[in-house]
Amino acid sequence: QLMVNPFSGALIDRIGYDIPMMIGLCIMFLSTAVFACGRSYGLLFFARSLQGVGSAFADTAGLAMIADRFTEENERSKALGIALAFISFGCLVAPPFGGALYQFAGKEMPFLILAFVSLMDGFMLLLVMKPIKAQLKERALVKAPSVPIWRLFMDPYIAVCSGALMMSNVALAFLEPTISLWMEDTLTTENWKIGMIWL
Repeated sequence: QLMVNPFSGALIDRIGYDIPMMIGLCIMFLSTAVFACGRSYGLLFFARSLQGVGSAFADTAGLAMIADRFTEENERSKALGIALAFISFGCLVAPPFGGALYQFAGKEMPFLILAFVSLMDGFMLLLVMKPIKAQLKERALVKAPSVPIWRLFMDPYIAVCSGALMMSNVALAFLEPTISLWMEDTLTTENWKIGMIWL
């Protein structure tokens, strides 16, 4: 995701957000299906990498869609707040829900449900997607001057936001591979209880 995000942003700038979002959802559907069926380390590593690529397209396109559809500052702030609230809700609910499903329904079930959600999201996106030719024509008419990515990195506001986002995710990145193993070794081996700790 880290490596693909700059390219997905450039693609969205050229062709709009609908098609990249659909690409991201299709890739995430495929990656979660591979997670459900995968048994080897190599296949699971491939699925996780594929998930990062899909997430880079879907996440970036989603934020671009909000920025494009809500032009007023107040409306845009509210829309972004709602979107980020649902991201937080997903991060809150997914670990206990996934842990319970893993324990009582097997390894495949959480990923099959995620694949189904990605598929349904793709079908809903089809209902609101603009025709490709009309979207490209509209994008060509209202194309804003492009800002080099290095100049964006030099912007102090972007630097502060990037640093804050990075630090908030670093704590979770340290916890994810360690706390589950520590709990399994010292407290409990029940997956639903391990998932509940993330609440």
